[in-house]
Amino acid sequence: MRILSSVRALSLASVLASVALLAACSSTPPAETAHDDPPVDGGGGGSSADVAKASSAEVEQAIGHIQAERYADAIPVLERAVAANSKNAQAQYYLGVSLEMTGKKAEAEAHYKSALDADPALVEASQNLAAIYLDEPARPKDAIVVLEAALKKVPGQAKLLHNLGFAKSLAGDAKGAVAAYEQSIAKEDSAAARFALGNLLFDQKELDKAVPHLRKAAEGSKDDLPTLATIARMMGHAKAFGDCVKLLDVVIAKKADAAEPWVRRGLCKHELGDEPGATADFDGALKVDPKFVAAHYYRGVSLLAQKKKADGKKALQQAAELGKGTPIGDQAKDKLKGL
Repeated sequence: MRILSSVRALSLASVLASVALLAACSSTPPAETAHDDPPVDGGGGGSSADVAKASSAEVEQAIGHIQAERYADAIPVLERAVAANSKNAQAQYYLGVSLEMTGKKAEAEAHYKSALDADPALVEASQNLAAIYLDEPARPKDAIVVLEAALKKVPGQAKLLHNLGFAKSLAGDAKGAVAAYEQSIAKEDSAAARFALGNLLFDQKELDKAVPHLRKAAEGSKDDLPTLATIARMMGHAKAFGDCVKLLDVVIAKKADAAEPWVRRGLCKHELGDEPGATADFDGALKVDPKFVAAHYYRGVSLLAQKKKADGKKALQQAAELGKGTPIGDQAKDKLKGL
């Protein structure tokens, strides 16, 4: 599931992809775009680094509305400011923000463009315009044009590079995407950028290269259980089983009432040769959900590995019965026939 960023709650932070806890799908979610909200120290022409004061009384009034999240109240004020001076980049930008926050994305796009016509170095306008292009239906080529133009004006801006990486990945330019993410991390190391790069390398089957970035992403996502669970699953696929176990230790310690993390941790323990630990985790999953077929199946496999044939067969029989007509149920039947 992909949820691209939109302007939210006056935060300049990049965010990680929002994913369901250990979603059943096997593919990993792409990372979000970074998206800038208005600077709330008064605003001004150019990038937020050289923001000074509001460019007009109307803009100052609108900033107050935006800070209070009264976006609908800001719109008519900013429309007056734009009517008085269409080259007021600040007014055009804030009007784009207010329109986007009220669901008028097409109109917001036009005002972000006008803001950039007036001030091509306005980073926030480039960032938010690119994020619109990267929303569904994605227009990555349009986003790339905007982002590359902005980076000529403000080279090395981390969030622009982050979005450029995402845009290039959507456009099928994996090599260019990796380079953009690496440059973003060199300027501003963040969990979001590390996850994005690790995810991209994972999808490219460059698992050894993905692992260090995913590890860094996990370090910066200590309280984000869905992200930690997703990274743990990726670590398992990359054969970094120790990392998988450590991450799921955190997830399960804080949320023990979901069966799947128990099973995933059990599988990683199985790969590490810790069969008693694996069996204990499959038992933990079955305490949460006694009908969880995967837990019965892998519990049977683990018991057989410990030479506990009778108990292993019983667990496989339960998996075959509960999973009748499903791939894992059929797999349990085949396993029993092999015995």
